[in-house]
Amino acid sequence: MVCVLLLSAGSPWAASGDDDVYGEDAIKAYKDRLPDKPKWEEQGLVMPPYPQDDNLIEVDIDRHDYPYRVFVDSGSLSVGEDRVVRYTVVLRSKSGVDNVSFEGLRCISHEYKRYAYGSAGKFHAVPRADWKYLRHDHQDIYRNVLANNYLCPVPTGDPVPQFITKLKGTIDRFIFQGDLE
Repeated sequence: MVCVLLLSAGSPWAASGDDDVYGEDAIKAYKDRLPDKPKWEEQGLVMPPYPQDDNLIEVDIDRHDYPYRVFVDSGSLSVGEDRVVRYTVVLRSKSGVDNVSFEGLRCISHEYKRYAYGSAGKFHAVPRADWKYLRHDHQDIYRNVLANNYLCPVPTGDPVPQFITKLKGTIDRFIFQGDLE
C-alpha cells in the first residue's frame, strides 16, 4: 500500500517536461559556438616510381601461416597534407611472384585505399578506387600490421625517416634473435 502511494505521488526528483534534467541544452549551446570543422579532402595523387629491390624493407608479419613475405618500398613512403600515409607494398609469394600495389592509409579512420597495382615494371591506376575499412583477416592482415605497428599514428616532425627506422628495426631484431639460436 505504501509503495502504491509513493509511486502515485511521484518522485521528489521528478522534473516537469520543460526541465533540462541532464543539462543537454548547455551542451548544445556550447557545440553551437564551436567553429565548423573543415571537411576532409584528399589531396591529388602523384604516382611514385616503381619499387627497386634496393629500397625494399621487409616487414615482419609475425604469422607463420601468412603466405607472403611483405616488403615496403622506402622510396615511396610519404605523408600528405591530407594526413594520408602513402606507400608501395610488395607481397612476395613462396614461388617468388610479386604482387605490387601503391596504397594509402588513413590512420584516423583506420581506412585504406589501393590507388594502383604494379606489373611489368609500371603502375596501373585502379579505376574508381574507394576508401575501405581495414578488416582483420585475409589481405588486410599486412595492412593492419603496417597500421598498428609501423605507420599509425603519424608521428610529428618528418615522419618518413621515423617510419623507415621503425620498419628496419623490427627485421633487425628478428635477424638478431635468429642469430642467437
